[in-house]
Amino acid sequence: MVQQSTATKGILLAAGGMAIISTESVFARLADADGFDITFWVGVFTVLVTGTLTTVRDGNPLPRIAAQGRPLWISSVLQALMTTFFVLAVTNTSIANVVVIIAAGPLFAALFSWLLLRERTSTSTWIGIVLSAVGITIVMSGSFGGGSPLGDVLALGAISAYSLGVVLLRRHPEIDVTLVVGLGGGLMSLLAVVPAELFGHDLVAWLALLAMGAITGPAARMMLGSAPRHIPAAQVGLFAPMETVLATLWGFLFFAEAPAATTWIGGAVILAGLLYAIWPRPGDRSAVPAAAT
Repeated sequence: MVQQSTATKGILLAAGGMAIISTESVFARLADADGFDITFWVGVFTVLVTGTLTTVRDGNPLPRIAAQGRPLWISSVLQALMTTFFVLAVTNTSIANVVVIIAAGPLFAALFSWLLLRERTSTSTWIGIVLSAVGITIVMSGSFGGGSPLGDVLALGAISAYSLGVVLLRRHPEIDVTLVVGLGGGLMSLLAVVPAELFGHDLVAWLALLAMGAITGPAARMMLGSAPRHIPAAQVGLFAPMETVLATLWGFLFFAEAPAATTWIGGAVILAGLLYAIWPRPGDRSAVPAAAT
């Protein structure tokens, strides 16, 4: 009964985190600001919220930051790069393109686990990785036909940083996720402070930035970072397509963004690759690692 309760909690954390994070692309568009402006203020609000939470919960965070050392800082850098690339991607290409590419995250994580941790990767996972690469190529081909390939490339950067973060968290489960999110927010602001226009935004922009930086971003990332404590990391990854479906729906409802044919086709290929990789097979003990940070 206790194990079932724990598993249920992990599933709710993973599903809830993916549902919440799917709204970030909407807030980024509603802000109607340059990507660096969004990145700076989202980082500032994230630092304020997570700094307050960790201080109230555990007191002065500085000793814990010093104790966790290099793994914490590397994870925070990856967190900052992931979110920065994501925001810049959303402001440079369609929401559907970004989240379809992001859906390949579990397969990217499997690839990096093989490269860096030398973890066993099954044949089915390799086939899934190849299909994912084909699907991403199809999605990006639509942008090269008149869209913005820069946004698609930035989405690839976001998913690469995310996947490397997964590998690091798997190696160092002792890392405090709240500190990762907070430090990542501070590094985001540092990255964006020079090119950003800090003021002059309207009320809608400020509300969108506040929602994204103080509510949805920290909540989603802490939920997704906590889910693997209750269910296997690979199981968390099963919820990745949930963000893709919801974010595409929000883009259509709020901005009338109808995905291009290449996005539908590429997304189907990516989803097929993911399903093929995670489908249980007798004697196959390997799993596709995935946990969002």
